Amino acid sequence: MKHASQFLKPLLFTLGITAAIQTASAQAPAIQWQKTIGSAGYDFLNSIVQTSDGGYIMGGYSDGNSTGYKSEINYGGDDYWIVKVNALGNVEWENTVGGGNFDRFYSVEETADGGFILGGQSLSGGGWGDKSESNKGGYDYWIVKLNSDGIVQWDRSYGGTGNDQLYNAQPTSDGGFILAGTSDSGISGDKTENRVGNSDYWVIKTDGNGNIQWQNDIGGVMFDNLYSAHETADGGFILGGTSTSGISGDKTEALIGSIDMWIVKLDASGTVIWNKTIGGTGAEYVYSVIPTADGGSIAAAISDSGVSGNKTEATNGGNDYWIVKLDNSGNITWQNSIGGSGSDLLFVNAIDQTSEGGYAVAGYSQSLISGDKTEANNGSWDYWILKLNNSGSIIWQSTIGGTSGDYVNAIRATADEGFIVGGYSYSNAGGDKEEDAYGDADYWVMKLEGTGCYAFAE
Repeated sequence: MKHASQFLKPLLFTLGITAAIQTASAQAPAIQWQKTIGSAGYDFLNSIVQTSDGGYIMGGYSDGNSTGYKSEINYGGDDYWIVKVNALGNVEWENTVGGGNFDRFYSVEETADGGFILGGQSLSGGGWGDKSESNKGGYDYWIVKLNSDGIVQWDRSYGGTGNDQLYNAQPTSDGGFILAGTSDSGISGDKTENRVGNSDYWVIKTDGNGNIQWQNDIGGVMFDNLYSAHETADGGFILGGTSTSGISGDKTEALIGSIDMWIVKLDASGTVIWNKTIGGTGAEYVYSVIPTADGGSIAAAISDSGVSGNKTEATNGGNDYWIVKLDNSGNITWQNSIGGSGSDLLFVNAIDQTSEGGYAVAGYSQSLISGDKTEANNGSWDYWILKLNNSGSIIWQSTIGGTSGDYVNAIRATADEGFIVGGYSYSNAGGDKEEDAYGDADYWVMKLEGTGCYAFAE
């Protein structure tokens, strides 16, 4: 399943009326249902999407054996753990996918045939469990294709003699896949270009069977870590990650702080069209950049910078969400630093565009009522969900948690104009959490109802 931004319904226009309709604030949607899904070990959810049958597919990595919801033993240190639920959150099937060492999962999407593509990184050798190919070095990119029943159809590993860590695998319009991650390998194994610095972006385009069509190593002379790649409407790709490099290699703009956002636009053949360094004098970490319906893109980052560089607002606390909207040339059209007095963090699947052109953002917060945060936490860390209009203003927000630590990593808009939210929890029943934990950390997923509250701008 592609991002909701690629299935957007047309924005509503009233003939002859150009005045903006704004909803300044609205009540946050209620929790329609929630599920705690876990084993006796730790289960860390990183990705969840709605499926074409109205259910949901989720995945993370787990060291649990056959306990709780988990029906299979672990193959190695960590395995991919994929869970399919129906529209009410009831488990239909689950599959432990792994090799004999550590396999870390970050991305799941539905494919055109009703199956699923899984993306992550693996230290496992071949010939044990589900891993069919040996590693070339340390961690390798590892993608796995499942059918609609969760059965492995094929898997592919990509890497050089160093560490190659995949964070995002997305279907493309030609039936293939775009893979995004970070590499410190030189020319070796599957890698055809030397790295520029200590670590570089490594982008791979494959066909529908996982065969490499092209690849590109993109970097400056220091550390460049890629977390996100998505196809754009023009057939190219938007990349998002972090950089400590100055002007060097593929990087054409100077470093602003200790670590900056680095946004790169590729054409359909993987050639760099433009790149933008965005940051303040502190540290910025961008984990999710998605294309938007207007041909631009939006970045979900965390920042501890004050007003400096590109940043027009100071942080409220240790780290804030920093949401930055870009046009199709990478120029900033608006930005919003959102946070409370503590740290507010987000990760790899933290933002989605909604049908009316706004944005849903999901992260986790330790902040008290302060700054932009209007609700107190139940535990040490809680889910902090926000809906923004298409100008970046907060429409509603919701703090959701149990009495311990709860960490949300993924949000997607759903067909009924609600949201599916997924992360992991250390909490037993209490606060907003209805079910006790099964182990050390469990998947905690919830469906939020649609509100019918929209915001439109000129």
